[in-house]
Amino acid sequence: MNDMTDEDIVRAVRGIAAREAAREALAARVTALRAATSAEDLAERDRCGNAMADADTRILLESIEVLERIGMTAAAMACAHVAREEGILPPA
Repeated sequence: MNDMTDEDIVRAVRGIAAREAAREALAARVTALRAATSAEDLAERDRCGNAMADADTRILLESIEVLERIGMTAAAMACAHVAREEGILPPA
């Protein structure tokens, strides 16, 4: 494990939690626009959906980094496996 202090760990976890909250807000917006018919609403749904996918990627990659830094290598490896399966990381 790196020399991460408890403060460093809390800061990292809070950062991931904030990204998760923002992603959930995007998911709620996509759900609200599920039955959209106007061009503007469809475009908004697409923008939010793309932003949600980007957020998922950032959360996954950040989780791998943080888990490795705090010595949770098995959890980091599991996340990395998911990232590889989704084409986010190259094959090992």
